[in-house]
Amino acid sequence: MNHIKEQQAQKIHLINMGCKLNAFEGDAIVSHLKEQGHIICDIQEDADIVIVNTCTVTAKADDKGRKHMRRAKNMGKKVIATGCYATTDGLELAEENYIDLILRNDQKFSIHEYLPLLDLGTKLVDGQDKTEFPEISGFERTRAFLKIQDGCDKFCSFCKIPFARGRSRSQHPEKIRTAFQVLLDAGYKEIVLTGINLSDYTSAEGYLGVLVKSLLEIEGDFRIRLSSLQPDEFDSVLIDCLAHPKMTPHFHLSVQSGSDTVLKRMFRHYDSREFLDLINRIRKVRPDAGITTDIIVGFPNETDEEFEETLSIVRKAQFSRVHIFPFSRREGTTAARMDDLPIKLKKEREEKLKTVYQESALKFAQENCIGKTYTALTETAKQGIREAYTENYIRVHFKADSTAVNEFITIIPTKVVLDKDGNLLFEY
Repeated sequence: MNHIKEQQAQKIHLINMGCKLNAFEGDAIVSHLKEQGHIICDIQEDADIVIVNTCTVTAKADDKGRKHMRRAKNMGKKVIATGCYATTDGLELAEENYIDLILRNDQKFSIHEYLPLLDLGTKLVDGQDKTEFPEISGFERTRAFLKIQDGCDKFCSFCKIPFARGRSRSQHPEKIRTAFQVLLDAGYKEIVLTGINLSDYTSAEGYLGVLVKSLLEIEGDFRIRLSSLQPDEFDSVLIDCLAHPKMTPHFHLSVQSGSDTVLKRMFRHYDSREFLDLINRIRKVRPDAGITTDIIVGFPNETDEEFEETLSIVRKAQFSRVHIFPFSRREGTTAARMDDLPIKLKKEREEKLKTVYQESALKFAQENCIGKTYTALTETAKQGIREAYTENYIRVHFKADSTAVNEFITIIPTKVVLDKDGNLLFEY
C-alpha cells in the first residue's frame, strides 16, 4: 500500500447493513477511522464520504444497499461500497455511476488507506487486509460484539454467503480471551460472540462450548450471548453452560423450514425431528430458554403440505422470535436454478406464518416466563421510558426516573404482550 499517501481528516458517515457480524465489523471500521483522525458523522448530510457496509443475504438487501448508495451520491457525497454485496458483485457494481470505490470484505478494515483513491477514479483495487479479527472496545450500543469466526463451508442451496466470506476459519482462543477482557475493562456487561457460522468454531483447545466455558470463568459482572448457530453443529457442552449464571439461556437456531423434503432441497444437514429434539434438550434444562430462529417461506417448489409442516414445527418449538424471509433467488446458488413460486403466494404464507409464530410465542412466554425473576440489561432511556432485554432475550419497557443504561436490573414480569413489530414484550 506504499502508493497511498497521507491525507487530511475526512468527514465520514457509515451505513451498516445485515447481520450481527457486519454490525461488529462496521464498528471496527469506525474505530479504525477515528484512530486515523477522521471525523465520524452521525448524520449523513454532514459527511463528505459515505461508506455502505452491505449485506447480500437476499435480493432485497442488495436493492437496499444500492438505494443507500444512490441517495448518498445524489446528495453529492463520495460513496464507498464494502461488505458482502460489494464482495460478490463488485464487478457489476463497478459499472454504476453512484459508486466511487468498492472494497471487498478482506479490505474493509484498511479503508483509511484507500481513501486517497476516491479522487483517482479507480473503483476496484488490489490489496488485502490481514486484520481479519480486529479488536475494538468502543461500540455504538450497550451490547459489545466479539468476532471469533468467519466464513462458511456449508454451501446451502439458497445462500451466497460462502462466496462473500470464504471458507470457515476461527480466531485463536487466547486472543479471544484477551479481547474479551478488554471489553470487560471498557465496562460492557453483555458480550455477544459472533461469526458467520459460529457453530463451526474450532481451535486446538476444542469446539465452541470449551471456549465459552473458559470465558464464563473470567471474573466480572457480565453475561455471554451467542449469535446464530447451526442445529446440526450445535455443541452439547453449551447446554451444560446454561447452569452458569453468566450464560444467557437464549440460542438462535436457524431452522429455515419445518419440512424434511424442503430441508433436503436446501442442503441442510438435519431433519425436523432432530431439530425438535435439540430444543427439548435445551428446555429440559431451562424451560424458559428463548429459542429464536430464521425461516424461509416459499422456497422453490414448496407445496401446501410442506408449508404446513413448517407451521407445525413453529407450534411445537414455541420460538420466542422468528425472522421470516420470503425466498429470494441468489444468482450462482443451486436454488437459483429451481422453479420459483409466485410473489403473492410467498406473501400469503409469510402472513400466515407470522400469525402462528406470534400465537405460539405468547403461549411460550405465558406458560414459562410470567412470575419468574430475570436480570435485564438496560439499553436505552428516553422520555421516562427505559428499555432492557432479559437474559432469554425478551424486551422490557418500564417507566423510570433514571436515565442509566448498561445497568443490570431485576424484574418479575406479570404480563407479556406483542410490541408494534409483533415481538414479545414484558410488562411488570
